[in-house]
Amino acid sequence: MPKQNNWLNLAFILSAALTIYIGYFVPRESTIELISAYTVLFASILIIFRKLEVGEEQLAYYWGMLLRVLLIASVPKLSDDIFRFVWDGRLLTALEDPYKHLPAYFLDKGISGVNQGLFDQLNSQEYYSIYPPLNQVIFFIGALFSPNSIIWSTIIIRVVLLIFELGNIRLIQKLLSHYGLPQKYGLIYALNPLVILEVTGNLHFEAIMIFFLLQALWLYEQNKLHQSAMFFGLSVATKFIPLIALPLLIRKLGIKKTAVYGLIVVATLAVTFLPMINTAHVWAIWESMELYFQKFEFNGSIYYLARWYGFETEGHNIIAKSGKWMMYATFATIMIYSLLARKKSDWPRQMVWVWLLYLLFATTVHPWYILPLLAVSAFSNIRFPLLWSYLIFLTYINYSGGVYQDRLDVVIIEYSALTLLVIAEIFGLRLNRLIFKT
Repeated sequence: MPKQNNWLNLAFILSAALTIYIGYFVPRESTIELISAYTVLFASILIIFRKLEVGEEQLAYYWGMLLRVLLIASVPKLSDDIFRFVWDGRLLTALEDPYKHLPAYFLDKGISGVNQGLFDQLNSQEYYSIYPPLNQVIFFIGALFSPNSIIWSTIIIRVVLLIFELGNIRLIQKLLSHYGLPQKYGLIYALNPLVILEVTGNLHFEAIMIFFLLQALWLYEQNKLHQSAMFFGLSVATKFIPLIALPLLIRKLGIKKTAVYGLIVVATLAVTFLPMINTAHVWAIWESMELYFQKFEFNGSIYYLARWYGFETEGHNIIAKSGKWMMYATFATIMIYSLLARKKSDWPRQMVWVWLLYLLFATTVHPWYILPLLAVSAFSNIRFPLLWSYLIFLTYINYSGGVYQDRLDVVIIEYSALTLLVIAEIFGLRLNRLIFKT
């Protein structure tokens, strides 16, 4: 057998073994084991990218789904959000409103499964639920079919996400064919360890947002703008972030068509949020989101510079002010880019840069936040998002030993490397050729 096939086979085997190892056996507190295993896993995927021959891509797509299925019975190791998912789901099965009260309110209500043990595992005890109604439907399904088991609720939610991931992979393949790009490029998402571990392993709902966004993109390319806007609205209903890509349509469609597109997005969003049309609900959600932007901070880049400036000039953390500055800067830079962007450039390629701008100004950038960026980058030859999906995983070093510590050295390494990669691509270095040999 040729040497090249030996390397390819070894990479496939390693990817499966390490996905199982990380997904089932390595908690985020075990830094050395986690980062070492992820490094080898990521390297095995890069080997597959380079060694895979033209015509063999479908095998790799099937393998990507297999890696996801291998995690079907795992308990999330890198995130504890699942406990809030189960909490909200159990409230819904009891016909209680998860938006109306803080979690502690429900402890003495006699609701099955809503008890002190589950409450103690919540990472958001002092916040109203901020998960949109579309997410809540899935929480409800998970609790309905498994009212007393966190494990089975986890598996049910995971199956739903697997269905959306299958849809994502199919849409990526269709869009690549439409754009005349190699099918290999879709493996940036389908085989990416960060995507597999964060979506299937840790149950982050970016997969659903990405599905609706890709469906909107596909319909846009078919010139079905009204249907596209509806799916774009569903994407926003899952996570608000896709709104940052909307201004890009001004140059492509003109102000009038973009306004109509935007109105359909808003109408779709309003319909999905009908269960929350209540003053108390809106106020509670707004309060939680305001706290999020003015209190939480993790792995920021430009924001961390602003925070340092605040400590130097005012002697304390100025997140209440700098968080607002970051929001204003995000809006301004995205609008400037959108108005200056080339009219004929593909929408997803422009989304890459808009998503980068958003993430650079964000106060909080968890690893799974870059998953949409990875998905849209598949439709271009821009490859810094792929390499960032390795660098950003290093932030799990913050949880070393079970005690969270904001590691600025990790942030500096991550964003210094990212800056060099972005500059290299802007000035013409073909990272795509290095990765795919194309």
